[in-house]
Amino acid sequence: MTSGNHISELMDRVLARTAHARAFQRFLPAGQLVYGMDEEESEGVIVVRSGRLRCFSSFEGKELTLFMLDAGEAVLFHDASMFEVKWDCELVVIGMSALRRICQTDPELSLALLPAVDRLLQRSIRMIEDMAFHGVKHRLIRALCDTAEREGRFEGRSIVLDRPPNAEDFAMQIGATRQTVSTVMAELVRSGILHRFGGSSMVISDMPRLRQELSGVR
Repeated sequence: MTSGNHISELMDRVLARTAHARAFQRFLPAGQLVYGMDEEESEGVIVVRSGRLRCFSSFEGKELTLFMLDAGEAVLFHDASMFEVKWDCELVVIGMSALRRICQTDPELSLALLPAVDRLLQRSIRMIEDMAFHGVKHRLIRALCDTAEREGRFEGRSIVLDRPPNAEDFAMQIGATRQTVSTVMAELVRSGILHRFGGSSMVISDMPRLRQELSGVR
């Protein structure tokens, strides 16, 4: 797997080449919504250098989170793409015409981007499978496990999430209502698997048990 640092180094190389006029850097504050990404080119690639970016779909006032992009990850965009900046972001935006030129002259870049884009494809396939074949509890527990693996830090035998998603974030991620997510999370709290400390952190006290719950819930 290509590291975020290696991707970042490659982005420095791309930005240093003035011939690639349609590759540029953007700094976006948390909370900003972005529709599309580039007014002059309708499609291309976004590479996250730091922060967190949410890619989502919206219909009749409802939202579904498609991807959460962290440092070192990349996603294709088009003029209908919708993003929310969850944490302050530093992005590199590469228009499709520039991407084609770069891939011809710098194969290392395309080889680095392909696994990053493929990871998002695998996530989307799994999300479709989960929504088609599994209930809310299963989808929420899987989202908790994924979040713990990606962001958690060990404290003894527990895993601490310092900036956990809230119920609304999870609801948009798994395609459920906030009330249903809150009900399932309350059940996990009562069982002793999950603990909350105010609104700032979450503790998973028994990760093996949480994974066992995942295998037992359809």
